[in-house]
Amino acid sequence: MFTTQSNPDRLKRLAVNEEQRNIKPGNCNKFLHVTIDPAFLKEPYGAQVLPKLNELGCKYEIKSQPCASTVTFYRTIPTKLTGDGAMTEKAANEPFVVHLLDGGSFVAYVRNHQLLAVVRSLKELFPGRRLSLLVFGLVSYCRVHRGCVGRRETEHALTEVQLYEDVSHQLLETDEQVANFVAQLARSIAERPYKQQQMDKYSSDQLYLGNEKKGCVRVEGTAGLQQLYQAQLIKIPSVTLEIAEAIMSVYPTLHELLEAYRNADQDAPNLLANISIRRAGGPVTTSNRKIGPELSKKIYLLYNSTNGKQEL
Repeated sequence: MFTTQSNPDRLKRLAVNEEQRNIKPGNCNKFLHVTIDPAFLKEPYGAQVLPKLNELGCKYEIKSQPCASTVTFYRTIPTKLTGDGAMTEKAANEPFVVHLLDGGSFVAYVRNHQLLAVVRSLKELFPGRRLSLLVFGLVSYCRVHRGCVGRRETEHALTEVQLYEDVSHQLLETDEQVANFVAQLARSIAERPYKQQQMDKYSSDQLYLGNEKKGCVRVEGTAGLQQLYQAQLIKIPSVTLEIAEAIMSVYPTLHELLEAYRNADQDAPNLLANISIRRAGGPVTTSNRKIGPELSKKIYLLYNSTNGKQEL
């Protein structure tokens, strides 16, 4: 009787593939849990929140929070099978919290100069989380209670909490707007690991190697190298297609250009200065335009400077 032994490398590879599938947009939503305080779902602002979350595919639970009318988020890490046969599963809190104020309460806080203190107390209840403040029905409240608060006073209070406590705010008037905000934030939080992974993958020094944007040049073997060389030259400030073609007429490949720089020694910064530029595809003899010393020096620095902070 033959028994198949588990391959640790194969299990690890399957686990990595499963993890990548789970963090992709759309599939990641089912691992996000939205914890909603019951007061957040009251009429007239909470009617559409749960249907929107159902539509998004996020799980939710209605549970009293340390402060009424708040929403928090946590993510469940999918169950994994380790090499020794054990199962692992855990939940991780997401550093975000949403608090809703009705128009009347907001106006009272602004008039009594208490909004900043209220925001600070909220942040103390939810340490380490980024607070988003939703103000519901402010316009409607002010229409009914004319003169209750000034526009400048309101803007000053909101700016104050943004500057001192880094708290964003949204002024909303319908239950649909409230539901859309919660759903959009939930989706963004769910996709956060995937987006962070993409940012790490295509960091500043790898951005142009990703070949995921329009205008990138595909290189297979030696095919496409000349187009890549031309595209690279055009990316340099002040280098037009005509200038790139003029350089390539003298130095057809990047290797030849770099070799010429090495052989030029002290004259290297002015290597390209006297190259004539063909105007609109015409013959070189019809134009007296040249690349010039300034642009020649800029291109030289790009390819030869060892200073990572060199300005062109």
